[in-house]
Amino acid sequence: MAPPDETVPPPDQKSARRQRAASDAAPANKPAGRLAAGLALVFATLALIASGYMGYLINSKRGLSDAKGRLVQVEEDTAELEQLTGTLRGEVRTLRDTQTTLVDGLKALQGDIGKGRRAWLLDETENLLIIAQNRLVYARDARLARLALRAADQQLAQLGDPDYQPVRKSIETGMTALEAYERLDLSGQAQRLGQLAGRVDHLAVLPDRPTTAASAHADQGFLRDFWDDLKGLIRVRSTADVPRPFLLPEQRYFLRENLRLMLYGAQIALLHGDVATFEQNTRTAQSWLQTYFDTHDPAGEAALAELNHALQVRATTLPELGKTLTLLHDVRARQAGS
Repeated sequence: MAPPDETVPPPDQKSARRQRAASDAAPANKPAGRLAAGLALVFATLALIASGYMGYLINSKRGLSDAKGRLVQVEEDTAELEQLTGTLRGEVRTLRDTQTTLVDGLKALQGDIGKGRRAWLLDETENLLIIAQNRLVYARDARLARLALRAADQQLAQLGDPDYQPVRKSIETGMTALEAYERLDLSGQAQRLGQLAGRVDHLAVLPDRPTTAASAHADQGFLRDFWDDLKGLIRVRSTADVPRPFLLPEQRYFLRENLRLMLYGAQIALLHGDVATFEQNTRTAQSWLQTYFDTHDPAGEAALAELNHALQVRATTLPELGKTLTLLHDVRARQAGS
């Protein structure tokens, strides 16, 4: 049996041996390891390139599929868009036709509105002229009649039609006549006539004139009386010397009442614009006052002066507004016929 130190080497000796064996074998295995490592690197590179290429192909096919899908979607969207565009074109065409119809209708409506406004202005002018005439004829209200004429002129001014210029001139003439008529103070004059009629009882009646029969003298003979009677049969005298008729007491009462009625008649005629009746009644009352009443008395003198003043400031003829209305009708008829 070998000694222990020869058969079992110590641990440090084993390690040293291994290191020496490895160092001896390393130079022999170094070229083979490098070749294997190079081949592995090449194969790895090829595998990487192959995998990359396969990935590229797979991605390309997938992208192509996606592109085809997107292209199909685009084509479908394009078709839908074209269909929508055609629908919109039809709707736009319909809207244009509707717009044209609306524009034509609006123009026609504007024409109708213009004609309606024109007709309304003319009708309003005619109504105002009728109102002015009625206020003047039935109420003797010259102020309101003049205001109605002014409003009618404003309506024609808004119309702006030169064909109605003669109507406006006639309205202006009527307004001027109404101003002059309003300044007459007819109501005041009528009131004074009524007051004069109330003072008739205070007027003094002239005394009766003596008869023209010759006074009888007791000492005159038959021949003297015969001669006086014969001269009295034939006498030339003027009509101014004709004596007024003898009035009995009851006749004086009726004289006053007739004079009062004559004055009231003149008052009513003045208020109604009846110039002929007013002048006739006033002149008749003036004649009765000079014939039967004492005009030298203060009351009789004042009454005669009042009648003379009434005749001087007599009511003029009412302005003729009917001519303006007739002229308006003529112009409207002429325009309607043209």
